[in-house]
Amino acid sequence: MGKMANRRVVVVGAGIAGLSAALRIRQAGAEVTVFESSDRVGGRTSSETHDGYLYERGTQFFTSTYRNALGLIKEMGLQAELRSTSPWITVFNDGRPHRMPSGMLFGVYALTSGLLSVRDLARFTWHTTSLRWPALDNYSAWAAYDDQDAASWSAPRLGRGAEFLLEPVLAGGMMQRIEETSRACALAVLAMTANGRSKDLTLARGNDSLPRAMAARVDVKLEAPVQAVEAAPDGVTVRLSGETVHADAVVLATTASVAAGIYRAGDKIERELMATPYGSVIKVGLATKRDWSHDPGLSNVWAMMIPRGARREIVSVTIESAKDPERVTRGGEMLNLFVTADNAERMMDWPDEQVESAVAADVERLFPGAFAAKQFTRVVRWREGMPKSPVGRARALAEYRRTRPRDGRVWLAGDYMGMPWLESAIETGTWAAGRIVEG
Repeated sequence: MGKMANRRVVVVGAGIAGLSAALRIRQAGAEVTVFESSDRVGGRTSSETHDGYLYERGTQFFTSTYRNALGLIKEMGLQAELRSTSPWITVFNDGRPHRMPSGMLFGVYALTSGLLSVRDLARFTWHTTSLRWPALDNYSAWAAYDDQDAASWSAPRLGRGAEFLLEPVLAGGMMQRIEETSRACALAVLAMTANGRSKDLTLARGNDSLPRAMAARVDVKLEAPVQAVEAAPDGVTVRLSGETVHADAVVLATTASVAAGIYRAGDKIERELMATPYGSVIKVGLATKRDWSHDPGLSNVWAMMIPRGARREIVSVTIESAKDPERVTRGGEMLNLFVTADNAERMMDWPDEQVESAVAADVERLFPGAFAAKQFTRVVRWREGMPKSPVGRARALAEYRRTRPRDGRVWLAGDYMGMPWLESAIETGTWAAGRIVEG
């Protein structure tokens, strides 16, 4: 504690990873400054209100398996704002939605939809529940499973379970192509959902209530893009426009490409990790007065999954009123419509009106009458939406953590340093903070 009281640390990036690092370093007694290039904190954990609707631009939900996130929610005094989503989801297949309990995704869905045989389901259960899961937040701990892609691993073991269970979760929830994704990430996704038994949660005032509360406890400078980070044996120089800051250590908690652009002296394993590719994400938010409460496949469902064989422009949907009825106006609905990975890359620079027009027919197929009762739309783009998890990344992360010197000056954190979800991003920031405090 005494040693940290005389140290200065800079955190680059005020997303959930950077704020987690800053909070823990500040609690250890160091002087911490967070530089954020945009005008807001939270990164892709971003909420918005418009005309009485509250909706998520990025992170859609928390789960009961998110130990780090739930711990921070409690620490920030936000526990009373936690809301459980509806227990229902729907799966669109054979031209219609099939409503089912979300906790039974890996059981009732398979047996009642007719998509899987009992043998397929038994194989799926055996090859997932019989595995020993490492920590759900630390992707480097999954290095032993990082030996082949999820498609080639799952096809002979899970049968049609790969097509109708695993692939839709990866594509719709994590925006990952199964052929490009390590089985380590795919298995971690299944572990995170506790084989369909986890409970899904949201925060009453928006999921970005968490990063906003964290930012209130540390020194954050907004609209302060860092141009360069230069490490030396005696410290780190952080260069901004018109300002130079000297620090004992830096946590680089940005996307991989931003980190690579401002920290050019990384070693081989750092450069490999900072070259992690991303998939683009486009979400069309559609506020509508259409009511589906009498549709047996859509009533009170908070999410829709669309298997590859039934997929067109939209890969998944979340529904705000079923997360929390207070998120929408009376008689209104807010659909968060995620386009497929291929479409996101193709449409990234299209005007909003062109994106809306391109998905309209598919939205009508999934939610009849939605556009006819439209209130407004919002198109959200994340060019670097989700880090990809190809074979080798978990092993590279394990090597990175194993080889870092105790007196390191620059520490990498963020989504590409873990799994492609919020819980793991928190862990990466916390881990980097721990190394600085211990060193």
